[in-house]
Amino acid sequence: LKTDTTKTVEDMATALTTSTSTTTGVDTATAATRDNAAYGKHIHDAEWATNAAYLALNIWDRFDVFCTLGASSGYFKAGSDAFSVVGLFGTNATSVISINDKRPNVFLTQGVVELYTDTSFSWSIGARGALWECGCATLGAEFQYAQSKPKVETLNVLCTPAQFTVHKPRGYKNTPFPLPTDAGTEAAANTKSATIQYHEWQAGLALSYRLNMLVPYLGVKWSRA
Repeated sequence: LKTDTTKTVEDMATALTTSTSTTTGVDTATAATRDNAAYGKHIHDAEWATNAAYLALNIWDRFDVFCTLGASSGYFKAGSDAFSVVGLFGTNATSVISINDKRPNVFLTQGVVELYTDTSFSWSIGARGALWECGCATLGAEFQYAQSKPKVETLNVLCTPAQFTVHKPRGYKNTPFPLPTDAGTEAAANTKSATIQYHEWQAGLALSYRLNMLVPYLGVKWSRA
């Protein structure tokens, strides 16, 4: 699974350096263009379960055009760098009020993030058929595209600065830093439920040979989500 993120972020503060003062801190109110730590990262631990009804249209007894309608749920786990987990360190703010206008300046890349989704509607479309036949041998191919948009039921974040669990998390969409002062509270306005836009492409090729009541086959399948 590959995360869909931008290559850079425009609303974080400049990264800390070894010359940063440890006594006065740094000004983190000014935005700077930063490379996105999540760009190009993959989610290597994922589980996706689907229960669906199947409807197919057969053409010339050789090809099937089909669709599925059902419900899916998932579990995803990856390093925090794949989710752009950020923090604010070394700021020169001296009070809670003054820190509200500051921006995060550090990507937390050494942690782990887990996501559990609810069960949501899913669908897919595809086609399969016999491309070549010779006696009892058949070469077949299949293509399928699937999509679902489940909500995040539970979010677990484990990293050195903080460890927390959020049930039914909500957040802001297309809202740059700094976030509103009531962010993370029940009073926060204009928030949306956290969702995952899941897309998957599949393509396969297989060669089979009929032996009376048995049909052994050898195939390969490519999948990208």
